[in-house]
Amino acid sequence: MELAVLLILFGIFLILFKLLAVLFKAGIYLISIPLQILGAVFAALLVVLLVPAVVLAGLTAALLGPLLILGPLLPFLLVGFGLYLILKK
Repeated sequence: MELAVLLILFGIFLILFKLLAVLFKAGIYLISIPLQILGAVFAALLVVLLVPAVVLAGLTAALLGPLLILGPLLPFLLVGFGLYLILKK
């Protein structure tokens, strides 16, 4: 008899504990909704600000990339231009 009462009490305790866990999980989810909205707004703002900057950086690199190839040749180009100016006189 005592064992049956203990098992029934344990079963009731287990059911109540599970219900409490479900309510707690739902409460945590409800508390986190404003943080999820704030995270989505922050991510959207970050994307809106970063995408044009990345596009601008890519275009700048594409346009100025050929000039970087001429960088090591700059002394030779300057010497050649100087010789051209001397011989032009």
